[in-house]
Amino acid sequence: MGAFIVIIAILVLLVLYQIHTVIVMKEKAEQAQICYEDLKGKLEIETDAKIIFSLSAKRFWQMLFACFKDNPFPKVKVVLCFLRLKAVVRLFKRERVVQTGPAAAALTLNAVLCNEIAKVRNGKANANPIECDVAFSGLSVVRLYMMAYGGNDGFKEERCNSGMRVNNALNGSFYKYETKDGRKFSAHVYYESQKAKLMKALELSSEPKKFTMDTMKKDKVDVTKVMKKYTGLELEELAFSSGASGCMLRSRQEWELAEFGKAVCEMPLFRLKKVADAPVKTYGPSGKKGPLSGIKVLDLTHIIAGPACTRLLAEQGAEVTLVRRGRFENQEQAMLELDGWAGKHLVSLDFNDTSQLEQVKQLVRESDVIVSSYQYGVFDKFGLSKEDIHTLNPNLIYGSMTCFSDSIWQERPGWAPLAEDITGLSIRNGSIEKPKNLNGVPLDYIPGFILCCGILKALKLSMTVGGSYDVSASLTRAGYWLHECTDICERGTNDTVSSRIQNGTKTPLWNEVLHTVEDTAVGTVKFPAPAVWQEGSESMKVNMRFWE
Repeated sequence: MGAFIVIIAILVLLVLYQIHTVIVMKEKAEQAQICYEDLKGKLEIETDAKIIFSLSAKRFWQMLFACFKDNPFPKVKVVLCFLRLKAVVRLFKRERVVQTGPAAAALTLNAVLCNEIAKVRNGKANANPIECDVAFSGLSVVRLYMMAYGGNDGFKEERCNSGMRVNNALNGSFYKYETKDGRKFSAHVYYESQKAKLMKALELSSEPKKFTMDTMKKDKVDVTKVMKKYTGLELEELAFSSGASGCMLRSRQEWELAEFGKAVCEMPLFRLKKVADAPVKTYGPSGKKGPLSGIKVLDLTHIIAGPACTRLLAEQGAEVTLVRRGRFENQEQAMLELDGWAGKHLVSLDFNDTSQLEQVKQLVRESDVIVSSYQYGVFDKFGLSKEDIHTLNPNLIYGSMTCFSDSIWQERPGWAPLAEDITGLSIRNGSIEKPKNLNGVPLDYIPGFILCCGILKALKLSMTVGGSYDVSASLTRAGYWLHECTDICERGTNDTVSSRIQNGTKTPLWNEVLHTVEDTAVGTVKFPAPAVWQEGSESMKVNMRFWE
């Protein structure tokens, strides 16, 4: 009898949790509607597309089960499984800073703009509704945790080692240190070169190569002592001047009042500028690969935000060529980057080699779109500044992603967790005493989705009125949009929504959390399913193969 009662109690708890989950996801669907209307207004996009934000009661269990599958890490399977579970469970909880709604809004608007481009190319748009799954929209900002792959043991080891290196005592996503003046400081060094520079500036005695997850206990003690020697602003300047990045944590109010914060807040979500007259681009009818088929994109991006933008272009059929130095299976940040390689032709070229640099410039001449997310000015010495690129190809769309903006602090490097810490999102999501970063890396993915919106808008202009365009976006401006979205969601439902919410879906795309893509540059890879679907866009899964 006792065992029976326990079983009944467990079943009741599961049913209650399921009901709670459905209520929370309904709230997130309403937030998606509100954020979608806000984004349309901010980007001045008019559309009569039919939009559905869909809910499914089985998503939580689907995604929970996926956390235990396809976990190929040779050393830290338990660690990765814990990260996956933690991220997925949070997707089905209420958010103090909304991120699922903004992600759903931006992904939906990308689909709308692709539909507009199809209309220009084919004379008519796809009339089927655009359906966005709310849970998969949430998953879109924790994708890096869910990636799975097989068939390449060397790459498994390399990706595991890259995760071990980046999770060190100077990882600002996890560790905030108290400063001499009682403030909190977070360091953000995701490349070994940056880590070495900041360690030298802080006079930490450890050898940078050995400063990893394995030495965390001792390293945290040493870093805590060093941080106490400086004020928050002194550490911020020290980090940037050394060629690394880090910031004193700020509240939203402090960010808004700071000169550089005020400048970013006053910017549009992306800046779209016509830089020269150019003939109207004609690509002909879009093919089976999608509305962007035949459009050539040169991808000069790294880590997450930039590659997330170009991955969306690849999903819709664009021919994306991603250029890196060295073989892809040996990239330093393989842990963070695998998701960003989807759908792309991977090319290894060294800009320091004259003949290989000329190959890059030839790719510039042949491209319709170029996207860059490296630190400002890094390509100038190779004759590949923004101005040089427009000279090489006068009929081009140039998209760029920075941490702060294309004007204020444009030369300073920065990463998504830094953008959360400096704009006040971490404090809003936690408290001044215990700031807390958001779930996953929304300030990588969502800015990438926004930049993609800008590029698609520029592409449509190039096909209708002609011209060469610059499109720029930033992590911090997208971060401030999350503040704005949270504000409007807290005020309540928008009565002017043009979308609808649907319970349940027959869309086959979401029957599986992870979709298998075989014969890639690193073996078989499993990617999270796209969050947006429109009948007739079956090619999205096929487009995710990547190769060298």
